Amino acid sequence: MKFAELLDLGHTPGGIPPSRLRADLALVGPLSPDLAGADLPGSDPAVLAVGYEHHRPAAVTAVVLTRDEQDTIASCLTALAQDVDDCLLIDSGSTDATVERARAARSDVRVLAAPWVDDFAHHRNLALEHISEGWIVHVDADEVLRPEHAGRIRRALGLLDFLLPTVDFVVSPAIVDIGGPAYTNTQRILRAGGPFRFQGRVHEHPYDGAGNAPARVRIDARFDHSGYLPEVIEKKGKRDLYGRLSRQCHAEEPDNPKWVYYAVRDTLDYRTASQEELMTAFALVEATVADTAAGAPDYRTERIVDAWMLLCELAVRFGGTDHILTYATRLAEAGRTVEAMYYRTVMESSRLIGRLSTLVDGISSVESDEEPGNRHLMARLFELQSTLALASGRYEAVVPAYRKAVARGAGQSVAEDFEMLGSVLPTV
Repeated sequence: MKFAELLDLGHTPGGIPPSRLRADLALVGPLSPDLAGADLPGSDPAVLAVGYEHHRPAAVTAVVLTRDEQDTIASCLTALAQDVDDCLLIDSGSTDATVERARAARSDVRVLAAPWVDDFAHHRNLALEHISEGWIVHVDADEVLRPEHAGRIRRALGLLDFLLPTVDFVVSPAIVDIGGPAYTNTQRILRAGGPFRFQGRVHEHPYDGAGNAPARVRIDARFDHSGYLPEVIEKKGKRDLYGRLSRQCHAEEPDNPKWVYYAVRDTLDYRTASQEELMTAFALVEATVADTAAGAPDYRTERIVDAWMLLCELAVRFGGTDHILTYATRLAEAGRTVEAMYYRTVMESSRLIGRLSTLVDGISSVESDEEPGNRHLMARLFELQSTLALASGRYEAVVPAYRKAVARGAGQSVAEDFEMLGSVLPTV
């Protein structure tokens, strides 16, 4: 039996009788194709369920990179009480009470002092030199496992250990920014003693020796992340740090599209960038993506699709309609249908709004040609102008056009539109 086949049974009502196996299968989510086809140690779910009842799970160690994290470290570690057996802090010179509060939160905390070297991957890989057995769960100090998900990581890892004891892969819990997006391809959990090592001074992920991404599986366990709250970013200078590390990676590997993508994404402020800066950034990203050789390792290509989305975003800012169409099409072909639809809609709506705005100006241009014989049509034109101005965001023209329509005996449809808006908006 293949792993994906058992998962399908586990997620199908009545597919597997109630058991610990079935309960824990519910925690395992989407798989990469290479893992979906992995062979299991048996083909009878009932036999697997009996064997799983007697399975002894491997040890789980939490690894936390710290430096002056006294405000968050205790809640981070306490939330892991049901999921990890011990904790390793890799501390880069904290000068506050980080270490003391960590030890107060958990008696099993070990501390490895490691001076900061501008390289997150280096520090994560240090854990692999000090942990030789079981699973390693990388958790940031500003991430807290949700209370209702306590115990899920241990259960999911125990199941994966039982079903796939000799297969190398990484595990992704979800990480949700407070007030922001959720990340599901986190690749934070891997086996000690496995072949994978993190690469990248920043935005680091594990890869095999050839630079390819490992097989992956998602689990239904979620961390809340407070590190991207605006006040935290400002206090810790994260934007400057990530931007500096991205630029350093780009300088070391100038032809790697991954670092070009991050260098632009992390350092360009769309709100203040000039038209020339936006177009220069677009040209840089586009050229690097186009020059990427077919068959290049994942370490180089893993952000290609995201780069297409960045190109769409830049093109929106400088009005590159053809560029938006090109890369929105590529996003759709890559299965990123929501992103593709968003940028296509932005492009088409911009065109439509522009045409509506032109009509608003066109109506104003014939106002001087009004005479008694066409006054009734001018009334209807001003009525249309008020509606078109509202639809195109020309709000300064809405009321004047409406008043001109009313003065000529029209405007009822505009009043009805506003009455309808007034009745709808309070319910939103």
